Amino acid sequence: MMKKTDATKLIGLLFSLILLTGCNEALITGGPSAFMSWQPLLIITLSCLMLIPILSLALLIFSQWKHLQFKITLQRYLHSSLILMLAIGWFIEVGLAQHHDNKVNLIITLCALASQLALVVFAFIRVNKQQKMLYRANNFL
Repeated sequence: MMKKTDATKLIGLLFSLILLTGCNEALITGGPSAFMSWQPLLIITLSCLMLIPILSLALLIFSQWKHLQFKITLQRYLHSSLILMLAIGWFIEVGLAQHHDNKVNLIITLCALASQLALVVFAFIRVNKQQKMLYRANNFL
C-alpha cells in the first residue's frame, strides 16, 4: 500500500514526465510548427509557475493559526512544490530554447523559483523554532 507522500511524489514525477515528452521534437525540428503545438501547454505551465508561490504564501500565512503538525505537513508540500517548479522551469527553458521571448520567461521563472525557495526556507525556520519551543516546554524541569 502506498503512503500519501509516495503518491504525491509519483504524481509529481508523472506530471513532469508528461510535460517533458515532446521536448526532443521541439529541439530537433526547431521550426514554428513545433512551437505552435506546444504554445498552449507552455502558457499553462508558465501560469502554474506563477500561481504556485502565491498559493504557498497564502498557505504559509494561514498556517500561522494552525498547529505544529499542519506546519510540518505544509513544509513537506512546499518542498515537493519546489521540486515540481524546478521541473516546470526546466521544461519551459527547454521548450523555448530557440525563441526570442526566452529572456522574459527566464526572468519570470527565476523570480518564481527564488520566491518559492525563500518561502521554503522561511517555513523551515518557523517549524524548527516552534519544535524547539515545544521541546523546551515539554522538558521544563
